[in-house]
Amino acid sequence: MHTVALTAQVRKTSGKGAARSLRRQSLVPAVLYGRALESTLLSVSPGDLEKATSTASAENILIDLTITDGESTRNQRAMIREIQVDPVKRNILHVDFLGISMDRKITVEVPINLVGDPVGVSAGGMLQQVLRSVEISCLPDRIPDTLELDVSSLTMGHSLHVSDLRTPEGVELLSDPRLTLATVLAPKRVEEKPAALAEGEELAGAAPETEETEE
Repeated sequence: MHTVALTAQVRKTSGKGAARSLRRQSLVPAVLYGRALESTLLSVSPGDLEKATSTASAENILIDLTITDGESTRNQRAMIREIQVDPVKRNILHVDFLGISMDRKITVEVPINLVGDPVGVSAGGMLQQVLRSVEISCLPDRIPDTLELDVSSLTMGHSLHVSDLRTPEGVELLSDPRLTLATVLAPKRVEEKPAALAEGEELAGAAPETEETEE
């Protein structure tokens, strides 16, 4: 689990106009919310935010957020719940921080990493990853970066499921254990087209051509 430090400033204005004004000042509008927390409007440096989220999946980064209002400073542990990005310019438009408690379990999505070379692939099959993440519950400092699934023994036509995952101590799987994670598909059969008939040959069972007769 990655932990990074980030500084945020309290802002008092909201709305599209205020957000555009912040972006002109090279700041990203943000909001902090959570259980037993009063929602707080914030602004953060886009450079600091990009640097903080560049080391791992932003969804699984633990943020040590330092919040200042110009007169006082407080610290809050948080996770990034959503980042809005401009679809064209790719710059960050807005970020939601979820305030968390280190002694309370949270629910997150964790990516699945397939390891090993399946037996079925060696036999000509094709490995297909059906699900790329699963839902787990654990304390914030127990969140794994990924969960590994060994597919070495996977034969052609067979599958591995959520129930086949092994999780670290303190991590509970919430996804349906029957869901398929990976499978090895048999190669598709290519139907051969009949070879072109040689000149003068007829298809079996085809009616012979009849000559037209003049009346």
